[in-house]
Amino acid sequence: MAACGTIPEGEVDAGSGVRFTSFVADSLDDAGLGVQVAVDADGNPFISYFALTEELPSGEIPVTRPIGSPYIPAIGVASLSADGIWTRGAAAQVKDTPPGIVVPYGPATVPSLKDLTAANSNGTDIAIGADGSVHVVWTAPDGVWYASGPDPFSAERVYDYGFSLKQAGPIGRPSVTVDADGNPWVAYTTNSAGQEVRVATPLGSKWTTATVATIPQCAGCPQPGPTKIGVTPDGPVVAFVDASTGEVKLARSSGGAWSVDTVASGATGQGLDLTVDADGNPIVSYFTADNLEVATWVPEGAQWRTGTVAPAPADLADAKGGNFTPTAGVAVDEAGTIYVTWAGADGVQLASGDGSSFTPIETGIDSVDGAFPSLAVKADGSSIYVAWYDTATKALMMGVQGDPGDLLVAQPSPPPSPGSQPVTGGAECGKDGKIVLDIAASGIAFDPTCLVAPAGEAFTINFDNKDDAATIGPHNIAIATDSAYTDFLFTGELISGPNKVEYKVDALDAGNYFFRCDVHPTMTGQFVVIDAKAAKK
Repeated sequence: MAACGTIPEGEVDAGSGVRFTSFVADSLDDAGLGVQVAVDADGNPFISYFALTEELPSGEIPVTRPIGSPYIPAIGVASLSADGIWTRGAAAQVKDTPPGIVVPYGPATVPSLKDLTAANSNGTDIAIGADGSVHVVWTAPDGVWYASGPDPFSAERVYDYGFSLKQAGPIGRPSVTVDADGNPWVAYTTNSAGQEVRVATPLGSKWTTATVATIPQCAGCPQPGPTKIGVTPDGPVVAFVDASTGEVKLARSSGGAWSVDTVASGATGQGLDLTVDADGNPIVSYFTADNLEVATWVPEGAQWRTGTVAPAPADLADAKGGNFTPTAGVAVDEAGTIYVTWAGADGVQLASGDGSSFTPIETGIDSVDGAFPSLAVKADGSSIYVAWYDTATKALMMGVQGDPGDLLVAQPSPPPSPGSQPVTGGAECGKDGKIVLDIAASGIAFDPTCLVAPAGEAFTINFDNKDDAATIGPHNIAIATDSAYTDFLFTGELISGPNKVEYKVDALDAGNYFFRCDVHPTMTGQFVVIDAKAAKK
């Protein structure tokens, strides 16, 4: 009954007035570490994150992942559309998607993701091109990976570390941006003779990599931290922390050459983020031992202006590193208002200001267990998106600062669209006049996807369900008048496989119909009823 039922849509009074509203973006298994959020040209948020197998207490049974969800470990991608619909898919997953199954965004297959854990990886980043293209990077145990898409995504390794790491550290968290010509730029820091800050971009069919700065090795210095990249009218800029001096640095590209200047001193290496305002001025966030600071480049006088956002978290020095390094996020709207997020003792925090001073924004109790937040803002500043990891539920969360009257309350993700499994019969289904009423289900797919029955007389569908119900669940055949499956003429009982059944169907008028499995809506086909006198028995 649960499998065939529909989710009721409750009536929600969101009220009015600007406020912070939170959503569960993904709650399957362990979702949300390494989180990063960006917006597309229309201001719709896209989130990248790690989707990992949840470590359960002994004897606890894991929740079954729905058909169409990514195969984990995966590099998840979740987005919220303008009409309030969540789409949860992936940029990359550990194995191929079986025939007849649709995983949103068409993730690339990266077998080495099988070794991905919370301990041996450092995070993800996401950027959206002006053309709607999605670009995702992540640090895996075997190097830095980049994927572009969607539908489908393709993935390639930008940097090969040489072997698979057991513990995160030698490769810092990467970042990605897209320039005005649609070219991706990837930045990361890795241990070599010293720590090397590198920038990679495609050149033809290959990636070209430049070392933009070298950080000397020092006794007691931490492993490479996050590296952030953005684009200005003059070229890309890269923010990083020199662990040997505690200085925040910015590398600028001009005419193919890189120059480095100092942004601020006293940095811990945590909370680093970078954004660029409408005039091309970089803005950097970072933690010192005492405060969360933001530095803004001021062209007049060619200097950095620094403002204090809030006191630094008390446990900043106890951070483990990798996916457990405290993060902050910074973003700016087209009017120049700067927004900053971070995690404090009371959960996810948010503030806005002009770069010199900042005012807190109330986020509420829903974020009390939140950690590792990321931030993006709609160009006009009407919506501020904060994504974070809920440490209590191990779920990906997103909060929106805006007027609920202007924001649709998010609805559950829609099921895969009917017809996502190819219909082999197509326009030719039934044209040869042959009756076809034998059908099998295997690998969550129908064979054939064209059934033909005689008009004006009862008939029998011989259904062979070859799929094991213990791993896949039951199947059935339901016949509808339309491809949206709103008007059903026949609904067969659910059959747990492997098993066979004969469905007795009353006479139907000649015409074109559709059939599907109610439990797996991606399993669809065309059902044609033809004049019995013309049928070739």
